[in-house]
Amino acid sequence: MSVNDEQWSLIHEKYSNLMWKISHNISGDAAISTPEDNYADLQVAALEAVAGFQKKTGKEFDEFWGEKLFDQYIKTCLWNLKNNKGARITKRYPITKHTVDLVSNEEVLDLHKDDHVSLENNVFMDDIGYILSEQQKRILNMLVQDPSIIKPNGKINKSKLARSLGLPWRIVDIILRDMGKIIGNEL
Repeated sequence: MSVNDEQWSLIHEKYSNLMWKISHNISGDAAISTPEDNYADLQVAALEAVAGFQKKTGKEFDEFWGEKLFDQYIKTCLWNLKNNKGARITKRYPITKHTVDLVSNEEVLDLHKDDHVSLENNVFMDDIGYILSEQQKRILNMLVQDPSIIKPNGKINKSKLARSLGLPWRIVDIILRDMGKIIGNEL
């Protein structure tokens, strides 16, 4: 089902304030999701709710628009998106708790400042180096030098790391858990 401009304007007129309210309730962490991102996701959810309701009831948009059952259905879909997205954000919070918004902080993406990055890494290693064992320092250096070991979800590819180190996966897992406790982040 596709929604035409007139139908979308009806949906937007009736539910835009609710969508903005929900989008602000999802997360205050701009690095993960801004209210604008959340609002866009909610707009998609509203369109999916219309298609889902049409499929469920077999009615056309003009037939079910204004029905109490549809009103409850679309609101439920919007709040469910909020709950599901909020649960994912909460689950990933230990990984992202010290991140910054890349849109507002473009300097983070400036990869041409290799001297600056290596200086920051050296300072970081000096600060934390006394806490870590030699194996943990070696692993940390490998992660900094080869970021492909880190999966897109922020977790470390333990199998790849274990192969690179020539150690069993179980040993690497134990070392990473110990490092996570020291650093205060789940690796």
